[in-house]
Amino acid sequence: MPPAAPTPAGPAIPREEQFAHLHLHTEYSLLDGGNRIDKLVKRVAELGMTSVGITDHGNIFGHVAFYQACKEKNVKPILGVEAYVTPPGKPRTDRTYTGGGEGGYHLVLLAENLTGWKNLLVLCSEAYLTGFYYKPRIDRELLEKHSEGLIAINGHLGSEIGEHLLEFERHGDQRHWDAAVESAVWHERVFTRGAGEQGGSGVGKDTPPRFFVELQHHVADQNSINKHLIRLAKELNLPLVCDNDSHFLRREDHDAHDTLVCISTGKNKDDDQRMHYPVELYVKSPKEMRDLFTQYGEVGKVACDNTVAIAERCNVELPIGANHAPMVRVEIKGPHGQSAKGPKKGKDADPAADLPRHDDPKYAGDLTAWYKDYCTHFELVPFDHTPTPQELAESQEQCNRALRLLAEGGYVWRYGPDAANGGAGAPAVVDRRARLERELKILADKNISAYFLIVWDFVNWGRQRGIPANARGSGVGTMVGYTLGLSNACPVQYGLLFERFTDPDRSEYPDIDIDLCQDGRGDVINYVRNKYGHVAQIITFGTMKARAAVRDVGRVFNIPLSEVDKVAKLIPETLNITLDEALEQEPDLKKIYDTDDRIRRVLDNARTLEGQARHASVHAAGVIVATRPLQEIVPLFKQPGTEDNAIVTQWDGPTCEKMGLLKMDFLGLRTLSIIERAKKLITDSLTEEEIWEAVGRATERPSDEATKGRGKAASSPRGFVAHPLDLDRLDYADQTVFELFRRGETTGVFQFESPGMRRLLVEMKPDRLEDLIAANALFRPGPMDLIPDYNRRKHGTEDVPHVHEIVDRYTNETYGVMVYQEQVMQIVHGLGGIKLRDAYTLIKNISKKKHDKIEKERPKFVDGAQKQGLSKQQAENLFELILKFAGYGFNKSHSTGYAIVAYQTAYLKTYFPNHYMAAFLTFESQAQKVSDWISYLEDCKKCRFVQPTGDPKKVAPTVRTGVEVRPPDINLSKADFAVVFEDASRGVPASAQGASTNTANGSPIRAHQGHVRFGMKAIKGTGEKAIEAILKERDGETKRRRDEVEDASAAGVSPNSVSPSLRLSVSTPFSSLFDFCERVPPGAINKSALENLIKCGCFDSVHGRDNRAAMVATIEQAISAGQKLAADKAAGQGALFGFGGSEPPAAPGAAGGGTKTITLNKADKWTEGETLKFEKEILGFFVSSHPMDQWKRWSSVFTTTTIAGVKSCQQDARVIVAGIVQGVRTLIVKNGRSAGQKMAVVTVEDPTGSIECVVFADAYARFSHLVETDKIIFVLGRADLSRGEPQLVTDRLVPIEGSPLSPGRLQVLIDERKLNGTSIPAVEKLAAMLRGSSPDAARLTGNGAANVTGNGAANGNGNGSPTATPTPKPDSELEALLAKHSLTPFPVELAIGTMHHTAILAAGLRVSLTPKLVDQIEACLGPATCRIVGGVSVDLTEKKPWEKKFAKSSSDE
Repeated sequence: MPPAAPTPAGPAIPREEQFAHLHLHTEYSLLDGGNRIDKLVKRVAELGMTSVGITDHGNIFGHVAFYQACKEKNVKPILGVEAYVTPPGKPRTDRTYTGGGEGGYHLVLLAENLTGWKNLLVLCSEAYLTGFYYKPRIDRELLEKHSEGLIAINGHLGSEIGEHLLEFERHGDQRHWDAAVESAVWHERVFTRGAGEQGGSGVGKDTPPRFFVELQHHVADQNSINKHLIRLAKELNLPLVCDNDSHFLRREDHDAHDTLVCISTGKNKDDDQRMHYPVELYVKSPKEMRDLFTQYGEVGKVACDNTVAIAERCNVELPIGANHAPMVRVEIKGPHGQSAKGPKKGKDADPAADLPRHDDPKYAGDLTAWYKDYCTHFELVPFDHTPTPQELAESQEQCNRALRLLAEGGYVWRYGPDAANGGAGAPAVVDRRARLERELKILADKNISAYFLIVWDFVNWGRQRGIPANARGSGVGTMVGYTLGLSNACPVQYGLLFERFTDPDRSEYPDIDIDLCQDGRGDVINYVRNKYGHVAQIITFGTMKARAAVRDVGRVFNIPLSEVDKVAKLIPETLNITLDEALEQEPDLKKIYDTDDRIRRVLDNARTLEGQARHASVHAAGVIVATRPLQEIVPLFKQPGTEDNAIVTQWDGPTCEKMGLLKMDFLGLRTLSIIERAKKLITDSLTEEEIWEAVGRATERPSDEATKGRGKAASSPRGFVAHPLDLDRLDYADQTVFELFRRGETTGVFQFESPGMRRLLVEMKPDRLEDLIAANALFRPGPMDLIPDYNRRKHGTEDVPHVHEIVDRYTNETYGVMVYQEQVMQIVHGLGGIKLRDAYTLIKNISKKKHDKIEKERPKFVDGAQKQGLSKQQAENLFELILKFAGYGFNKSHSTGYAIVAYQTAYLKTYFPNHYMAAFLTFESQAQKVSDWISYLEDCKKCRFVQPTGDPKKVAPTVRTGVEVRPPDINLSKADFAVVFEDASRGVPASAQGASTNTANGSPIRAHQGHVRFGMKAIKGTGEKAIEAILKERDGETKRRRDEVEDASAAGVSPNSVSPSLRLSVSTPFSSLFDFCERVPPGAINKSALENLIKCGCFDSVHGRDNRAAMVATIEQAISAGQKLAADKAAGQGALFGFGGSEPPAAPGAAGGGTKTITLNKADKWTEGETLKFEKEILGFFVSSHPMDQWKRWSSVFTTTTIAGVKSCQQDARVIVAGIVQGVRTLIVKNGRSAGQKMAVVTVEDPTGSIECVVFADAYARFSHLVETDKIIFVLGRADLSRGEPQLVTDRLVPIEGSPLSPGRLQVLIDERKLNGTSIPAVEKLAAMLRGSSPDAARLTGNGAANVTGNGAANGNGNGSPTATPTPKPDSELEALLAKHSLTPFPVELAIGTMHHTAILAAGLRVSLTPKLVDQIEACLGPATCRIVGGVSVDLTEKKPWEKKFAKSSSDE
């Protein structure tokens, strides 16, 4: 049923008729309390109550939000908790299981004043940090220590007194009465008598009581003990208070709350044994509560009066807006580490006098190397005590001065010395300089300098240690953030706003999110923790969104998931849509609601519950930082049920910021790790000269004299030349890089990998960074609808609409489309005259649907717009448009940060594809299951290598396609994926002879040469110690050389200055299995690990792939030889085999090492199937080949997509895929018409990945004989993308040698452009092939329309008459299999493509389609030139690539 209409607020209720709910649970008693805070406070105000309490179970998650909501409605907030207290004598740390009651007794605690509030923070923190066992528990000792300022209420069921009295009522045992008395006396002593308060031990007659005995009236057990509670209070002279333990808002909400409890406990509504809450536990009006307790006479009246008295005593004003950020001093150090000296008077001091200069020859013109060194001279020192006012003033002055110096230095780094000195006075230079000065003044005036310095401090600390970082967010849409190196986006160039932080009333710090290399994130957090003292992660709360609420409720009502899912999918995918809005917008949903009673009840329950907090989790990146114990300012939490001991706040991020805590997001971004790894692979394998040549900038490379510190570097447009791998100083304007985006080849490119985003890029054709920024912002629900407008206007096929000069100015960059929050802010400010800060607030209110606050701004905007020349109606229409855009407008600072990282990854992939994909595969293989990342190997084959032009305006030509990823190799592989440049003469890495030269021909290595090798970490059973031992023996000299380079870098030598000779590496490859066992220390690798190395192909380059079985048979002998050699060496003797003595090893692939000939033991060669099976077992995938390879051309005739491509399909799209069965899981159907029958979930794999195919009972009964492991099949079915990972709902299975489409037509493409002048010979050859495979061959001797071959044939008799080619006899296992399988002949049609047309010709014959015929056709005409059309099993909607190439088509039958 629809929710009840709001009750209008009545006249004020006199005090004597008032009532205050002091025991009440909100939504933050997770999945137990059903009172959403906003609805609760609104209802309390409607009922005329002037105060209300919050006492959630063991936590204060929602107290700040509750406090603020109450203040807005002029309702007094009473802040408390229903704590869990262990029994007397049992410490909270005791986790002994006693068979029940482990959570302790309930006790309501209310904060009377700020001291009480602070004690609540401590108690609720310790309950999670030290007392959690089933529940967050405290004990009497802790409670007594922190009782000051708290009011305690005890007596309801579940409390210590209540439980003792319930047992007394049931059994009459005096011991239970005495236990209740003991508890009451203890509480009265601790709270009312003030034990522990100022050392007092007594209570004065005027001291108000702080311990109350509680009465409730709703269930029989509670009602039965009320008489005992009244007696207890009377005998001990204790005050009484009454309450209702409210868990939901209205009586009619009981059903929804009952559903909530079922969700929490995992029960269904029809479970009679589950927990049931009384229907009376709702928020009753004062009259209802007083009427309820009239049955207790004067006692009941006094108990009601005491709720009001307690509420009046509770006066807590939360310190919202306080500043708890760390305070720091700044030391500026001289060249030798001492503090910089200067005149003592502030104005005359020159702290920059001893700082490094950018033009110092030792930096060789490398501004990045200079600024990195410059930053090391600044040291932030946190206060280890509460600073005095004078110390704070000095600290602020130091921070302002240091921030200016760092920003000035960063300005030189970013724009070059000429720009820093004023340049030529160009407008851009003037704007940048003015922007920097303005920001520094504002940051100083608002005392934010220290905040920026703290962020800079840990970012700089990480970068100095090779931990890259990148900051995003509005806080770094600043010139200060850009010059400090926190971000790479120039705010002037990209139009990023700073104005939202100029508001003097803003107390929160600017938003800065820090992306850190994931490998170093923990180190940075530890640095912050150790330096600043106190760090905690931040809690988050998942809420019940509309669809999730429907699914949760549907499960509770035991409605089949498939049915509930259909209902949930009717809810539009609009951001933050409510069920009420969905019922208004979606007629089908409204129809089900009106006609189906079950669904109506589900939706009504979901409408009540949606928007509630559902569960707590930990923010992936957010942390707070302070220099004092955190539980003095924020309640703390530990995630139950996890082994992680991380301390977490009980407040979410926005709440922490409101309470004055410094919040930062430390996000471990894998992309930054990939970038850093790629750069290392590049510098390890290429010389400086080769790196500059790879990007087409060899002429810009500094001279050898400059790199050695003897001269000045060449100048670039930005001052000094930037190194090709100095990604912080890229220009983001290279059209060769943008061409990668335009092709949609964005595997591994940050934020642009998804199929939808690739389609957007292909259609958008980006040619500037602003396009990538817009793409990031547009590719989200809501603004996606604007993508076609953006693209059409960009390409000039649609005019950009004119609205108003101000609107046009701010949307010019995005072709009239409002994409960013900043654009909306600027339009609201510029056209409506609303302050930028207020404009920002308006955007936030729009996104949160705070309609009352939105409407307050409407008249201001309309009035301001009219003054700018718009009519009132135009202004109203524009405001409505702004409401639409602002609801999903994206923060441009964030989007720009994403786009820059995307460009950086694309840059590396464009110019160093081998290195980048090796780095990408390294991290993706570690982060995902094999089935999830193996598809990237196929993507590698599409990577292009370019010949750089050196001109960023030109697109470089492609010189090679395909990053070759080869199997692991004992002599070539590293621990992770790596790039190998082989010596053609020996098959060993060129790096073994020197990284700068290809020793086969003496020419330099080029970045587009070489290949990627699997790392040995991918091999199961080969531990890190074994890999380390192998690499140490093989590459010992390489490591030594690398260490020398790193030592030189650590000494402050610019990378440009490192001698190329230091980059040379020398390795000693293993020449045989015996050589390996002799050289790798015994015990470092066992027999099983060695066997795995052989089975996955590591030794193929040594003894050959065909000898894997023989190598396995020789393992024991080789290990014995190695052990004997070790023993001989220990005794001072020479080697038995190989080069154990002074002789050098033989080259890999030789029969043996040293002077001995190595003979492997004889063993039967493994079959291809066995070889691949072992590879799959060891690596998790097929690597040297794939069982599908022999069927590749055949399957492509029928398949509509690859398995990896299914995720790009539309929901329920019909598809055909081919693959090998990897696993079968059979199930018994429990419900429906197929109950009791078998179905299966079949895992099928092709070279691009794997997918689960759901085979329901009917299909399983027909095709179960095909559902066998290792069988290769076609799968025909529907794509199901609704369950996270894509699945196929299977209609039909067909053996791979069969035809999944029948009847149909074989369509053969003859592409004039692809054949490039050889069309006639190719057609003649094709005709011969088709005749030879046709049962209708005799018909071709006539003059029918099908005779399109001209006067010759590929296999003619010399006079122009074609001769049919007889069908060859089966000559392989495959052909024998096909001979057994009868295929229906397929009619043939020819698709003849020219530059402008495609003509479809019926060939007039049928062919017996076989894989061999497909191979012949594609060998003749090219790949993807034949397919089946018109098959009845599946509707083919996916076009082949060649179909899209022709602008027009015609048909000719």
